[in-house]
Amino acid sequence: MPKALRLAPLLFLLALMNQAVASEQPVKSNTLTSEYLLKQELLLNQLIVNIHLLQIDFLNKEAREQMQDNLALLNQSIPALPEQSRDQETAKLLASTLSLWPIISRHAAWMAELPAHSRPPEASTLLLALAKLDRKLLLLRQKLLTRFPHRNKKLGFLEQALLMQRLSREYLSLTLSELKEDKTASGRLQLQTLARHFEQKLSKLDKQFGDHAHAAKPIKQAQAAWNFIKVGIDQFPGKPVPELVARYGSTIVSRMTSAHQMF
Repeated sequence: MPKALRLAPLLFLLALMNQAVASEQPVKSNTLTSEYLLKQELLLNQLIVNIHLLQIDFLNKEAREQMQDNLALLNQSIPALPEQSRDQETAKLLASTLSLWPIISRHAAWMAELPAHSRPPEASTLLLALAKLDRKLLLLRQKLLTRFPHRNKKLGFLEQALLMQRLSREYLSLTLSELKEDKTASGRLQLQTLARHFEQKLSKLDKQFGDHAHAAKPIKQAQAAWNFIKVGIDQFPGKPVPELVARYGSTIVSRMTSAHQMF
């Protein structure tokens, strides 16, 4: 048999393998938008919330599964950020974001895959790296908001969802501090400030869209969920309810995201 014919099946198999690998690679986004960055912040902060939940209770199966889901989505969306930008500062932020994510991803995946009966591993380094990445995404979004303010008029619901996640994240972080007897008055003040800000913005959204044919329902549902956990947040550190705050906070995020999709 001619050599070319013997090699044909192998070459065909290699072509299929290369095609499969290529299909698994994230498709780079040609444009950078505030909405895309905001959605990455939402995923990232949900990941932080679930890490905190596992630190409180490493047997929390739901938090572990959600953490793995968060990682799967971020492993596609963060690498899909563009690598270049005409603006030098934006280009540096993108480069550092793209270089930081693989380290975070490996560390978080290792934690999510540990046996549930293990002791909760120390997560301070991972949480610091996540906070750093969260800050970079925020700076990128702020630059776009400054350059293209007219493009970002319909992000109020997603911004409210992100505010809820930051509130949940702060509550869970403070709960951990209380468990370790590392109490900080500044952290409690920050929590109450976030809660007031969230409530004011939610009330504003209700007044603005309370009569909307479609958006009114998810806003009312978010308001009901907020009323359910607000007392627990106001009474912190008495009777901490981290799982309730995380669960109903996630409900609020879902309702705000649903309302955003209607516009």
